[in-house]
Order: sequence, then C-alpha cells, then structure tokens
Amino acid sequence: SLMIASEQMAKKYVLVRKIDAVETLGCVSVFCSDKTGTLTKGEMTVQDLVVPMAGGPVEGMRTFTVDNFMKKENSMLGDIALYGILNNSADFKPEDGGGFTFSGSPTEVAILRACVQVHGGAEQFRRTKANTANERVFEIPFNSDNKWMLTIHGQPSQGNIFAVLKGAPDRVLKFCAVS
Repeated sequence: SLMIASEQMAKKYVLVRKIDAVETLGCVSVFCSDKTGTLTKGEMTVQDLVVPMAGGPVEGMRTFTVDNFMKKENSMLGDIALYGILNNSADFKPEDGGGFTFSGSPTEVAILRACVQVHGGAEQFRRTKANTANERVFEIPFNSDNKWMLTIHGQPSQGNIFAVLKGAPDRVLKFCAVS
C-alpha cells in the first residue's frame, strides 16, 4: 500500500520532506486542518495584537489588527513589539536588494515579523538589537513542559537588567501580579 500511495502522490507532484509522513498516511481515515495557512503556505501570521488601555488592564483592552499596527498610536504596543523582538528565537536577516528573510519555528517567525513591522521596520530592528542595553545575557528556551520562554537582557556589570517572559497564558500569568 505504501508503494501504491507513493506512485499516486508522485503523479500529483506531491513533495514529501519526511518519509515518516508517508508511512503514516496508510493509517489515516480523517484529516483535519485549520485555516491559518500553515498547511498551504507553510507560514503563520499574527492577525491582532491586544494591549491594555492607558489605565492598565482594569480599564480594558484595545485590539490592533494587522492593518493598523502603528507604534506611535500606543506606547504599550511599541513595548510589546520590543519585547517580542528581544524574546524570540527566530532569525531576521537582510538580503541583497533591500529584502529580508525570517527563519525559525512558524510561531516565532510570525511573532517576529509582526513585531518588526510595529517596531518600525528592518533598520529600527537592527538598531534595537545592536543596543547594548538590550543584549541577551541569559535564556531559558521554550519547551513543551514549561510552555514558556524567558530571556534576561541588559548590562549586568552596571546593574541594569530586565526579564522578558512569554508563553501559554495559564503558565505565564502564574508569574504575574497586577498592582
């Protein structure tokens, strides 16, 4: 059955990256997918950013759609973009001709792409990463047990450090307090 399935897929120009995926197809009776585009385009995108109003979370939240990511409009949106850039394991590299590429896990790339857009583009991204006050000095990478990622940034020799934590809300909120 694997040979027959492989022949049928070859006729339809299906490209398989991992042979394990083909071997599993013989056992599949139902295939479900979502509408994120991950399966069709191979990438995820951020659609909305939600930030607390000026008075804090008690005052309510404001949603920014992908069409109106404007840093100047809300300083908290700019802060979220900065922290999304600093606490990220994806790579952002410029290409010849003014373009750029992202690489890494689809979730990390989606977060980084949105944060670079909000933060002011590629040049602002480079300045932020080059700033010694933002230097990453420690990291606990994301893993499926913790469901969060922690990065420490700053200049420890001068006593200036800050932490950025991101992850599943049920895990991250345990570390938070509202004042």
